[in-house]
Amino acid sequence: MHRSPLTRIAAALAVLAVVFTFMPVVPASGAMSVQAIPSFTFRGSGWGHGIGLSQYGAQGSALAGKDYHWIIGHYYSGVTIATAPAKTIKVNLDRTANYNSESSSYNAGYTRASWSIRPGQAGAALAINDTAKSPGTYTFTASGSSITATGPGTSQTFTGTVTVRPTGGNPELLQVAEGTGIYGLVNGKYRGTLTLAASGGKIKLLNVLPMEWYLYGVVPRESPSGWHPQALKAQAVVARSYAYVSSAELYCTTSSQAYQGFGAFNSTGVWVGEAATTNTAVNDTVDQVVKYGSRVVCTYFYSQSGGHTANVEDVWVPEDGDLAAKAADYPELRGVPDPYEHLASPPYSPWPPGQEKTYTGLELSAKLQGISGVPTASVFVTGISVEHVASGHARYVTFTFANGAQVRVTGDTVRSRLGLRSTRFYLTGFPMERIYGNTRYDTAVRVSASAFPSTAPAVVLASGEDYADALTGSALAGAADGALLLTASGALPDATRNELVRLAPVTVYIMGGTAAVTMPVEEAVKAALPGATVTRVQGLNRYQTARRAADIVVSLGGADKAIVASSTGWADAAAASALAHAKAYPILLTQKDSLDGNAAEFLAAQKPGTTVLVGGTAVLSSAVEAAAAQASGSRVERDGGHDRYETAARLAERCLSQEGFVADALYLATGISYADALTGGTLAGAQARPLLLTQTDACPANTEAFLVAHRDTVDKLWLFGGEVAISAAGLTALDMVMMY
Repeated sequence: MHRSPLTRIAAALAVLAVVFTFMPVVPASGAMSVQAIPSFTFRGSGWGHGIGLSQYGAQGSALAGKDYHWIIGHYYSGVTIATAPAKTIKVNLDRTANYNSESSSYNAGYTRASWSIRPGQAGAALAINDTAKSPGTYTFTASGSSITATGPGTSQTFTGTVTVRPTGGNPELLQVAEGTGIYGLVNGKYRGTLTLAASGGKIKLLNVLPMEWYLYGVVPRESPSGWHPQALKAQAVVARSYAYVSSAELYCTTSSQAYQGFGAFNSTGVWVGEAATTNTAVNDTVDQVVKYGSRVVCTYFYSQSGGHTANVEDVWVPEDGDLAAKAADYPELRGVPDPYEHLASPPYSPWPPGQEKTYTGLELSAKLQGISGVPTASVFVTGISVEHVASGHARYVTFTFANGAQVRVTGDTVRSRLGLRSTRFYLTGFPMERIYGNTRYDTAVRVSASAFPSTAPAVVLASGEDYADALTGSALAGAADGALLLTASGALPDATRNELVRLAPVTVYIMGGTAAVTMPVEEAVKAALPGATVTRVQGLNRYQTARRAADIVVSLGGADKAIVASSTGWADAAAASALAHAKAYPILLTQKDSLDGNAAEFLAAQKPGTTVLVGGTAVLSSAVEAAAAQASGSRVERDGGHDRYETAARLAERCLSQEGFVADALYLATGISYADALTGGTLAGAQARPLLLTQTDACPANTEAFLVAHRDTVDKLWLFGGEVAISAAGLTALDMVMMY
């Protein structure tokens, strides 16, 4: 898995992250003397830089029946598989080697003063500079640019390069006594020869061997030997191509590609070595490389894409910012979907909870130290802005600090600095808070407590078992400046009784007749509130009940608009509950194809300045619209969509554009059942904030469109109901909309 440096800058969307709990947006410096230090959670998918072949994707493709030619052609655009002349490989066996002269740890591969080498097979020997030596271990120690070899009965000093080769054994091997290679492997055995060169009292140790022998030690370290043969062949070809075009000396780590040699012992003493399956993959593809035209491709690869690979310029951003030029230089390194990766069960696509990263603003500042423009570690990060490309990878990230400084870095820099698995990351934690209880009755009580923290002059009590009479209660609650609570049909829930006592209303309106809310409930209300006036709002049917509620709204000073909604579904009337409560606009019910007589009589008597039809023509026909206009003698407007979510979004837009609502916070309820939307509408209305509907496990398209259109002004989302109403997946979907 190759890692490579390449750098620099830009930005997009400002967000403040907490993990699904509210934290106020931090104001600009100077607006407050002490700022709260926020936290930021990074989630994502995939492991590695994301450029070229996904190893788990190759395995998944093989499991889907694809051969290695298809696999390679999919991950590298416009390429062919061809042969190339044999090549000798030199690989530095020191896992701490660093050839990057820009790094403070640059050592040109010279890090150790001595190495110990012995034959890798019982009964075998070795030769030093072609001179045969007795079997045993030889220690090579540097002094300046000279190397002294000390072994059984001999000590000899050399100037220049020292070559050690095995003699005897099948295969012929040399063993290095110290730890070498990746992942702490020790006592590694190697094919080919070992060369040592000294400089400044340090020795560089290279394994020199043919390409195919080198690949024997790479393929089983990069892809599990038990994987599908076609995936292993793809790994062999891309590892060969990468080595073919790489520098004269390769690393033994993922700075080039993981190399174990013939084998070694891991930290628990288990032998990790060549495998027959991976050697076969190498042998079956001997000399094959990936070419774009006549050029051998530098075939970058990595563990998991998380669903989509990346363009090279999206991850290793050119310092001059010329993305087009870099793309032109690497036409084969184009991002593509990874359709079969999931078949291989990649463990980090998406990242499991233990791989997500949460950092405070101070922790982030500490991790970003040394980057140009980053203030001292005591100045914490207050905001993060991310620009994603189409593949889902983060190209640029901008950090805002408490002193107002902004620093822009590449997503790959963030990946490295924060220890993230890939650049396919995103921030989560848009400020959200649930208002919910164990039941719909408990949720209604929590809503009431939020809307009326002390007392309320009135309460509307409606059935929690059937929506028909409850739908029109929101307008009545608004006109009476009161709360809306729910009750079971046959008994008053304890939570509702306790909230009635706490609110101490002067008047309680019970929506519907005794079929909806029985007399024992009414008696229980009177017992709990002996000084209150308890009034039933009821008619012969739901239409007449709505009309009588509308008449009371008018008597209480209701406004000059009326709302007409379908009687055969709850969603549209519930979506209108915030507007009805905020403005005391009565809600009237009607059938689909004709205006109900009770609604027509009310419109004719009251002559509202505007009648708002809620719902599209599929629920309220054009005939209803015409009849409403005729009855009222005034303007009729329609807020309707192709489904309940679009209708709610259009109502929310009306609230903002015409009714004086503000969108610094939004309220959302499930579109699956009526109770939370109906009772939640009273809080949204009391706060003059829009109410939207959402799905249990996803964010509907029209709800998403509204959120996107207004997210620059929204500081927080309030959600009605627990996870049965809006699940963790639904929460994540909303979070993603608000963050990106």
